[in-house]
Amino acid sequence: MLLLKSQSRPVVFSLTPRHFLLVISPFLISVLNQLYSGSTSFAVEAFTLQMGLLKVGVPKTWDESKKDLRYIRNAGVRQFISTYNRVKDLKGDELLFGDEVEYGVFILDPANKKIRLSLRAKEIMDQLNENERLHTHRSEGAKWVPEYGSWMVEATPNAPYRGFANDLLRVERNMRLRRKRMLCVLADDEIAPTVSTFPLLGALGNDGTVPASEVGGSKTLSAYIGDAIINPHPRFGTLTANIRQRRGEKVYIGVPLFQDVNTPEYKDLKTAANLHGCCGGDSQQLWRYGRSDAARAKYGDDFVVVGCSMNSAAFAAAEKESDDE
Repeated sequence: MLLLKSQSRPVVFSLTPRHFLLVISPFLISVLNQLYSGSTSFAVEAFTLQMGLLKVGVPKTWDESKKDLRYIRNAGVRQFISTYNRVKDLKGDELLFGDEVEYGVFILDPANKKIRLSLRAKEIMDQLNENERLHTHRSEGAKWVPEYGSWMVEATPNAPYRGFANDLLRVERNMRLRRKRMLCVLADDEIAPTVSTFPLLGALGNDGTVPASEVGGSKTLSAYIGDAIINPHPRFGTLTANIRQRRGEKVYIGVPLFQDVNTPEYKDLKTAANLHGCCGGDSQQLWRYGRSDAARAKYGDDFVVVGCSMNSAAFAAAEKESDDE
């Protein structure tokens, strides 16, 4: 971010790395010319590359956005073509990369042998970002941003890594720094493991969060979780409601039954023994990578067994021989 102050009003420019040389150099030349002529007064305060972007706004509902979908698609294509034409001839760009780590904040209750979601993610994130603001003079830092759940916090390095060997060493060092800073703002009964999900989500009813929240709500219409577990940022609640409205139904979360002879619904399932063993014959191969064949027609698409393949004519003959037996 480049902040330029003039006598009239501040001007803010947000530039990506590849635009820096193309845009900022001519602009600085113009600024220097004005400084030399004494026509105006500018001061360059800072230039940093920020990691992550999530703005606060007022998202549209699914019904409100329908009339704009064609425009959005066309505008997206035009922007892609414009960006491609602008950068297609650039060569030798500096390598910039980063990482993100997601923390789940949970509360331990040893007395009742329970673990619940801590819905303090925004409070924790705001405190961490304030601490970062007070330590901007340090070379290593972090940026803390919202994630979908109100018990989740996402962290990235405050500036991208670069293409030097030393930057590879920065990755673990910065992750350790983020872990230390996260631990500094947790309550005594809170933990923040880096897990992708909460195993008990939806299984604890109204007793699954701190503070307690009721199951259901206008956004999810869920029978298992409450709207309170969604991050208060307007993007996430709107996303949840729009997915459901676009589908015309709630998201189906049923897990397919394990196909096994001991599962009543699959009591007639043919096992590997019935099919001559894993590689005993081509009748065992139920998927032939893009070809339609007799095995797929005979055994269906419900399960796949790996086997060896012959050509179609030999396969058909083997299938016929197997059926005759």
